[in-house]
Amino acid sequence: MVICDHVEGVVSAPHGPYHGALAHGFACGAHIPVHVSRPWNALDDPYRDYQSIRESLADDWGVETAQDWSRQVEYLLAGQNVGAEADAVLTVRRALLRQQGHYDLVTWQNAVRDQAGGRRANELVELAGVITRYESRFRTDGLLPPNGMVTSVLGYDFGRAVNMARWGFGGRFCDYPTAERIVLRAGELCRQRYSSWTDFSAGYALGRVIRFDEERYGHLYLSVLGPHRLLTANPSSPWWHVPFA
Repeated sequence: MVICDHVEGVVSAPHGPYHGALAHGFACGAHIPVHVSRPWNALDDPYRDYQSIRESLADDWGVETAQDWSRQVEYLLAGQNVGAEADAVLTVRRALLRQQGHYDLVTWQNAVRDQAGGRRANELVELAGVITRYESRFRTDGLLPPNGMVTSVLGYDFGRAVNMARWGFGGRFCDYPTAERIVLRAGELCRQRYSSWTDFSAGYALGRVIRFDEERYGHLYLSVLGPHRLLTANPSSPWWHVPFA
């Protein structure tokens, strides 16, 4: 059983890591445990919770065996769950900024169309518009600074990989060293893609809403906005004492 410190909405396990690479990896998965008031720096309890964790994994992820769980971990660490489309569109924008120093939506969409070609071009062109509208809302709500842009959505999969490690250990699908390696790997991948906690969090949020929200700005948006605000603004957050780099 995990004994926790609960400070103004941030739950920490006293014996969990607070500093170093493992703490950083856990902090990359903090959106989900913060949302449900669970410790950000601990794996789930395999003695108390494993049956309910297995039921949740089966219902939410279709994971019923250790092989299913391992396959999901591989997909998440490879960024294959959130999909490559949004990052491909963002890559086109980064190229425009490198080449021209600026961009507008029409120029971006034309560049996406030129790069994509084929039957999927219209879908990717529309995705640039979706991203633009979400980023505008993110700036209004503080998920992005006034001139900020999302650099990658792969952080959504990497953050969920941390939680898949948490649930895999709690559901008795893996041992502790295996779960720890996944947490460390996810943290390393986040550092490769992002430059700060706020940069990472905006990418995580955009990955989530593109995947599930469909521009409704409902529960699926609010359930990532709330943890973002707490993690960035509350001094008890790991993002205040664990360096991103």
